[in-house]
Amino acid sequence: MHYLPLLLALGLLVALHELGHLVAARLLGLRVDPYTNGVSQAVFTWRLGGTDYVLGAVPLGGSARIHGMNPHEPGVDPADPASFSSRGPWKRMLVLLAGPLANWLFALGILFALYTSGTHVVVPLTVGTITPGSEAARAQLLPGDRLVSVEGLPLESWTGFVELIAQNPGRELKLGLERQGEPREVTVRPRPDERGAGRIGVSQQYVYRTHGPGQAMLQAVAHTGNLVTEGTRMLGGLLLGRRSVAEANPVGMVKQSSGAAGSGLGAFLRVLVSLSVALAFFHLLPLPSLDGGRMLFVLFEVVSHRKVPPRVETLVHAVGFLALLGVVLTVALADLRQHLRRATATASPDAGTPSRPAASLETMSPSDGGLPLMADEPGD
Repeated sequence: MHYLPLLLALGLLVALHELGHLVAARLLGLRVDPYTNGVSQAVFTWRLGGTDYVLGAVPLGGSARIHGMNPHEPGVDPADPASFSSRGPWKRMLVLLAGPLANWLFALGILFALYTSGTHVVVPLTVGTITPGSEAARAQLLPGDRLVSVEGLPLESWTGFVELIAQNPGRELKLGLERQGEPREVTVRPRPDERGAGRIGVSQQYVYRTHGPGQAMLQAVAHTGNLVTEGTRMLGGLLLGRRSVAEANPVGMVKQSSGAAGSGLGAFLRVLVSLSVALAFFHLLPLPSLDGGRMLFVLFEVVSHRKVPPRVETLVHAVGFLALLGVVLTVALADLRQHLRRATATASPDAGTPSRPAASLETMSPSDGGLPLMADEPGD
């Protein structure tokens, strides 16, 4: 596991997010003081353009204190032109949007560099590696087989295939496929993993390819778009009860991503892309204390032509922050209890299938759904 590089990278992504807010605020003439990169005791401070820049001893996260964003901050004059609260709704909206935008542009830049320099891209719905002894191996699936259907249902993406397999542990499924242009049919019985989701032991095929600048930019935009689509689908599954919170917890994502950190620079950069897009997506959710929640108040002001009372807005954000913190702690504790139960349980040699190798993280691609934002794919 390579948790330290991943945590440092996540801290830098948070600092980049706050830097986006800072740049937008300064361009609009707002006062920002200070901008902090890292936590713990300050080791270096410098002042530039009216803003103090502070480097903390531990480079985890960052913050930009925009003058007037907290209406109850001491010394804030609502009429001060350098105050956030004095600006019109659309300028405030731009400042709030700048943080997620910075994360998205960062992800876009990494993907553009990967696609132009050459990277592994997915061959849609095509089998790549097969785990020895798995259900896929028993069904005699071969690398290069193109998956067409599951139980007669046509497949549109690898993600759809993964979900169908995950939802049917222990049940015989007929897979329609093409091998060298000829239609075939095989039967598999997905084995439940530690979460009870079905797996058959395959990963998607990928090939090494270099793109021109124009095509690379299109691929990068499509890639980030598909990551957002996966995040939206997962969020919808949580709201509708089709997915548990345990499946979408950030602890699981960190564990999955840390495995990729040691499988090459390309894989690690792809993890950074997923984390950066996930951070942007999360902050845009219309929840109190997040950028999306603040935007919701601004939109209410635009529609109703009146501001939400500062006391009400502050109270909503405070309660929302405590609620989010409670959810994070609950999920982390549930994940810890699950691991403690696994550690004390007697492992059966025939239970489940081997976990997917880290190299299969290379199957992220804009052409076929990519990697889920917040959890491991459970049914490969």
